[in-house]
Amino acid sequence: MRRRRLGYELRQLREATGKTGEEAASALGWSHSKISRIETGRIAVTWGDVSDMLDLYDVTDPEVREPLIALAREARQKGWWQSYSSLLSPHYATHIGLEAAAESLRIFEPLTVPGLLQTEPYARVIIATNTRELGQEEIDKRIEVRLRRQDIVFSSEDPLRLSVVLDEAVLRRETGGPAVMAGQVQHLIEASAHPRIRLQVLPFAQGSHVAMAGSFGIFSFPDDPGGDIAFIDTMVGSLFMERPAEITAAREAYDELSAQALSREDTVTLLNKTFAAYQQRCQDGQMT
Repeated sequence: MRRRRLGYELRQLREATGKTGEEAASALGWSHSKISRIETGRIAVTWGDVSDMLDLYDVTDPEVREPLIALAREARQKGWWQSYSSLLSPHYATHIGLEAAAESLRIFEPLTVPGLLQTEPYARVIIATNTRELGQEEIDKRIEVRLRRQDIVFSSEDPLRLSVVLDEAVLRRETGGPAVMAGQVQHLIEASAHPRIRLQVLPFAQGSHVAMAGSFGIFSFPDDPGGDIAFIDTMVGSLFMERPAEITAAREAYDELSAQALSREDTVTLLNKTFAAYQQRCQDGQMT
């Protein structure tokens, strides 16, 4: 009830400014689906997001602002990622919010293990490499965010359903060296046994494929079966796509990749062989 009331009030304020949902979403750096879901009460909204919306709508009267922000606080607990807001780009914060609201997520990743399946040592190498200008404390905070994401989506009463197709290159690239990779591959083997995780590897033998351009993913939501949101990863963050043609293309591409990839059972067999090879590399290194 609180969500619907808050959403109705926010929609009234937006419409009073003459802004469309698309215009508001663009100005805030959000997806249009996020605005729609907030206004229809289908997802909870953080007080910080409400404050941003009120700023955009030029709502300065404390007698209007404060009750709505209080309503947001009551409707849901503060989004856990808000405490890390100084570290998170708007794109990343949106991604985490969608992750928290989604029922399922499909990902194709050709270069690295997705953040939701990374071990701490592997994540440290990735983050330190991609953000070389950051100090150690900031790197530690970003790793904390990544591990917290994993706890939230997999330890809730209704865990996210995650389907991942990894290019074989992800397993072959020695990110952090053999010891880090051995730990990461072992983690993938364990994750493969999770009832809500489907993991497949696309082998080199398949040659070229439909997603040679790079990684992408698709969020699906329990309250909006037709409202999938696709994204592609770029150097500056995720680019979100919601047009029907874009969603259809992403779904078809993922289905094709999944069909070409190894089965779940054969994927585990490959992971076990890869783990053994990295373990042997570690032993050989200790002997020299």
